[in-house]
Amino acid sequence: MIEALGDRIWGADEFHVRRAELGGAWLQRELGIDQTLAVSDADLLRCVQAATILALSGIPERQGAAYGIAACAAGLDREDLPGLAGVLRIVLTRLGNFPALASSPHVETFRRLPLLSALAEEVRRDGNRIDMGDVPVDLTDFQRDLWRDLSDGANVSISAPTSAGKSFVLQSYLRSLARDGKLSVACYIVPSRALIAQVTEAVSKWRRTDDLQDFQIVNVPLSAETRLPKRAIYVLTQERLQAIMGAHPEFHADVVISDEAQSIEDGSRGVLLQDVIDRLIAKRPGAQFIFAGPNIRDPGIFGRIFDLSEMKPVSTRSPAVLQNLIVVKTRSPLQKLVVERMAGGGRLPLGHVEIDGPLPSIRERLVRVAERFGQSKPSIVYANGPSDAEQVALGLREVSAADASEDPRILELITLVKAAVHEHYDLVKCLEKRVGFHYGRIPAIVRRGVEAAFADGGITYLVTTSTLIQGVNFPAANLFVCKPRKGQAGPLGTAEFWNLAGRAGRLGREFQGNVFLIDYDDWETKPADEGNEVDVQSALRRTLSGSFEDVVNCALEPAPKRETAGVVDVEATFSRLLSDLGSGQLGRTLDKCGVGRADQVRLVEALEQARMRITIPPAVLAKSPTVSPLRQQRLAGYFEAEIKGGGFRRLEELLPRHPRDEDAWMHLSEVFRVCHEELMGMDVPRLHLRMAAIAVKWMRGEQLPEIIEENRRRDKDKSLSAAIRGTLKDIEEEIRFKYFRLTLCYLAILEHVLVATGHTDYVKSLPPLPAFLEVGASDPTMISFVGLGISRFVASTLTDRTLNKRMDQAQALVWLRDQDLEAMLGTGLMLADVHRALANAPAA
Repeated sequence: MIEALGDRIWGADEFHVRRAELGGAWLQRELGIDQTLAVSDADLLRCVQAATILALSGIPERQGAAYGIAACAAGLDREDLPGLAGVLRIVLTRLGNFPALASSPHVETFRRLPLLSALAEEVRRDGNRIDMGDVPVDLTDFQRDLWRDLSDGANVSISAPTSAGKSFVLQSYLRSLARDGKLSVACYIVPSRALIAQVTEAVSKWRRTDDLQDFQIVNVPLSAETRLPKRAIYVLTQERLQAIMGAHPEFHADVVISDEAQSIEDGSRGVLLQDVIDRLIAKRPGAQFIFAGPNIRDPGIFGRIFDLSEMKPVSTRSPAVLQNLIVVKTRSPLQKLVVERMAGGGRLPLGHVEIDGPLPSIRERLVRVAERFGQSKPSIVYANGPSDAEQVALGLREVSAADASEDPRILELITLVKAAVHEHYDLVKCLEKRVGFHYGRIPAIVRRGVEAAFADGGITYLVTTSTLIQGVNFPAANLFVCKPRKGQAGPLGTAEFWNLAGRAGRLGREFQGNVFLIDYDDWETKPADEGNEVDVQSALRRTLSGSFEDVVNCALEPAPKRETAGVVDVEATFSRLLSDLGSGQLGRTLDKCGVGRADQVRLVEALEQARMRITIPPAVLAKSPTVSPLRQQRLAGYFEAEIKGGGFRRLEELLPRHPRDEDAWMHLSEVFRVCHEELMGMDVPRLHLRMAAIAVKWMRGEQLPEIIEENRRRDKDKSLSAAIRGTLKDIEEEIRFKYFRLTLCYLAILEHVLVATGHTDYVKSLPPLPAFLEVGASDPTMISFVGLGISRFVASTLTDRTLNKRMDQAQALVWLRDQDLEAMLGTGLMLADVHRALANAPAA
């Protein structure tokens, strides 16, 4: 009967007309546009009554309509309408969206439901309730289903909208395992350092609350000399995980979570992600493997990629928060912003807003549209790159009437930014007007401070780049987008767009968020027209299907090409296939990737020829899985020839020195030169000298302002803003990523050649350069501080205050607990950074 009634409602044209008018009326009110769409009390009640029926449907589109009606009705300030709050409560309860009740005080506090409705709510709520740290938590239906499958110990693949609360459930699940003594080691894989910081912070809070002192949180590479903790949660990118697995072949995990698992598509990084997970499966086949991503059409794809036959897909298309797509046209000759709502495959005109003049640039459009529609609620503005983000933020600063000159939280953040980056960094003057910007290259402590200020309302506008797509979680009420691109990689794809759009609206704070598509008709692509379900394909399969001949040629070429981003992606696939050939898994891999028999024969022949040219053991090659084995072989041949021809003097020139050594720069520049020529096949004069100079300062723990000023002295023609961005790029993308990868390979091959040529004694002298480059420190004391969770900036300050530069983590903790930290660091964010680490550290 209910289904038939739902069919009648859905089939009635008048219902859809009234529903569209309701949504339009709410948006006009929300956006401050002249009210031309009026909704009578009678029409409102009819829509809400229809929503109570559609909420019982199992069809996501109808559930979404019911939720949208409830969300708009709650926002029209009709609290005096008899029974409205109660009916809305019934709709949300039937949808199983209990967290959304908190979005409206009138709905959340309504207690006069009819007896049967109240009983039905309690029964439904009880089924969606879990105890977390002795605190009851009410979940959505999707979260409840996910929790049950996870608790059964199943391998799970998850697909849901960005705002569905996936990460909350995953982290709560780890918490429950740790509390119940059912977990020894968990590995939480994320695609970016920014997300490492966010997940680490969330895990640290419940670890502290539950007093799980025997659990460590590891989020940096651990050298071979560092003992692996017996009980730990590792929060790592695939690169950091690879480094740990290379240094500790025995590493394994009981639970493995790949969050933002759609990143398995991302070229060489996707191949590496697949490789480390495959190795974890081989080490512990009985471990629990969990994959999570947004809006994946077929979440079962991960079971097929990893040969996990017992894989339970958990998905939802029903929104936990509604996103309104609002088209804003800025190019009217009448100097008006024309506003339309995208819905149901069409557009509903909402009205127009006068503007002062034309808006010829993307920057001006983003600034003026965000100024007009985003002032009253927290708003994110998407920029295509770091330079664009800074310029848009400076534009918003110009038009902002806000004043943070007396806000102690913002003043503390400004003080921190000046010390951690530069006193004239553009972020400083933006913060004075409650405007911030955020991109992946910004130091972690500053990024965290900006995120916290935005979350607590200190920042009104946050301009951000594609780091937002990689899962960093600071949703807002509004999102402003104009011709979005992912840096230099081209327009945002459909999956990336919907992942971005999902940041508008915060579960438990708003029923719905607004996504402003500025001049959408002029975008290169139309991702909002394509629906939010996306297909996922592993980078390995994508490369074999799209660049098969390149893979074959990679194996047959007498000498590798100059290494570029595209070449790295192809060679990562070649490396993986050559490894599978050696382990007997190649046929299985090629079958899974859909390679035909004839192509398999050609590929195997090419790989066999490549294997005949390689003498390096597979275990050594595996330490650098994204570097072509042929490049590694060339490097090994170079080392052998240089050592043989140049003797001990040349051998010692090839050995890197500890960053504190007075000859560190000279030796590191030689390491980088060899990497450029032998691994990358490139010769850029003096580049190795410049990058070695930056890397040595970075590894010695010197602060960013000093490194920035040094770079400015080297290139006086650059503006300060460009020098800051350039230095941050050099460190985050070059030093901590590219040279981390190159030196990892350099040391692995050098160690192999030293042993093979009878120079084993030199192996012990090789410093762990990759770890130093990644952490930005080389003194054991500073590394210990960073390992405890203290930011590099504060860790450097603390290290300067102690004479003992060789403390391990236990000694560093004792030292910290014995200091007058307030006198040493002052108040504010630096002190909070240390207190957070101390609260999360093992008990004394």
